[in-house]
Amino acid sequence: MRLRFLEAFCAAVEEGSISGAARRMYLAQPSVSERLAELEREARVPLLVRSRRGVEPTEQGRLLYERARRVLDEVERVEEVLRSLRVRREARLYVAASSTLGEHLFPAWLRGFRERHPGVIPEVFVGNTKEVVALVGRGTVAFGVIEGGEVRGPLESVPLLEDELVVVVRPGHPWARRGVRPQELSREPFISREKGSGTREVVERAISDRGLSLDVRMELGSTSAIKEAIEAGLGFSLLSREAIRLELGAGHLAVARGFSVSRRFTLIRNPSAELNATEQGFCDYLLGICRLSGGRRSASAGARRLDVHRR
Repeated sequence: MRLRFLEAFCAAVEEGSISGAARRMYLAQPSVSERLAELEREARVPLLVRSRRGVEPTEQGRLLYERARRVLDEVERVEEVLRSLRVRREARLYVAASSTLGEHLFPAWLRGFRERHPGVIPEVFVGNTKEVVALVGRGTVAFGVIEGGEVRGPLESVPLLEDELVVVVRPGHPWARRGVRPQELSREPFISREKGSGTREVVERAISDRGLSLDVRMELGSTSAIKEAIEAGLGFSLLSREAIRLELGAGHLAVARGFSVSRRFTLIRNPSAELNATEQGFCDYLLGICRLSGGRRSASAGARRLDVHRR
């Protein structure tokens, strides 16, 4: 038995005529008559009494109507739940971000996006670059934003913004006043990010390429922990200028002139994972604000290699 047979039957009983049922269901009258006839063949008993005045249920028809009405009402409730789930899925924003981005840039980005789309429900995983790449690669999230620009395998990427890693020291450090020469970097304790960090990879590559070395005395798992260690006088580090704006303004940290490293923030996408409408909108939003804030050249160049609208 098909639900459309029960729908036609209940509509005929409630409207009192087959023509009324046809109007309610936006069907031709012969189509409704055919469904009713098929239902009666399956029941093997008459379900409706037909007359010039319309139709009325037989005794067996009234019994079927009571149960069929409950079934159809329950189906409608289930469909309403499914519609609600679809709406909630479309409103959710699932994204992964590496630590510097997740802690220091994403809050402002999300605030701006939610001002345009108040119903959005963000779910952001914050980890190091290696963890974000793994999540996107497995399809746990469809896209993410990382520090650095190199991704392996089938992932697609587009540069978002240029970033600068600067030498960060406590305000009373001699380098804060006079700056630092590259050769001096190995003479002070260096505080590094953990393995898998995009910041660490960029720093190690830049130091090696320039024939320099660092005296790594400590590895910490977050930028916030490194900043506190620097304030405590435990050493210096190379951190994103974006990550220390508040501390610089408050006088808790200082930047030593004379050495810096350039890198990119990059949006990565798993081409086999589907973006919902909210995620597509957020990708477009990121590309737009990064162009406006000075990343125009990077974002435009990468846009040829990443189609955020592809499903």
